[in-house]
Amino acid sequence: MTVDDIQITFVGMEATEALRVYVKEKIDKYSRLWKEATSIDVYLKEFVKSKGVKDDFRIDITVSLPKSPVRVEVSGENMYANIDEASDTLARRLKRYNEKKAYWEGVTPWKVMEADAQLTQEDEVVEDNYIGYVPTISLRKQIEDMSPLEEGEAIERMELLGYQQLLFKNKSTGKISMLYRREQGEYGLVEPSDVEV
Repeated sequence: MTVDDIQITFVGMEATEALRVYVKEKIDKYSRLWKEATSIDVYLKEFVKSKGVKDDFRIDITVSLPKSPVRVEVSGENMYANIDEASDTLARRLKRYNEKKAYWEGVTPWKVMEADAQLTQEDEVVEDNYIGYVPTISLRKQIEDMSPLEEGEAIERMELLGYQQLLFKNKSTGKISMLYRREQGEYGLVEPSDVEV
């Protein structure tokens, strides 16, 4: 894949060549980190309804890699500043993806540390945040009631509980589903596909 294969889509805004070239230059700077990518999709969005509000523009970048997609989303007042921030964030996430290759390939087992265990362990100070980093689970919860819910019912329950997401069994599909609130205020629903892996 080359920088010319990057798909750039303009949503709600004029498609300018200057923005297209700027995005490609910023992403191309880190081409060594995405050399295994099968596709890179960039969406540049302008929210016309909220014109003049803090987050007028948003950039979404999705890099499809063999083991996991890498996604970046940045909103702000200035599209060029958003592109700068998104490319820096993308570089950090791609670097992390590449540093974890041994885990992705099954050579090294994945580790997740409980918060209590991390408190008792000696922490060495490391300059790079990802080297030697072990993710922490600070809270474990068991779901008491897994009775099937309609999607609308799950939204209401999530709202009433004040949660940002809710795991539930979908009454119409019979699948375990994750309902979540998106940044723009609408809802998202994640369900497993019917395809066996």
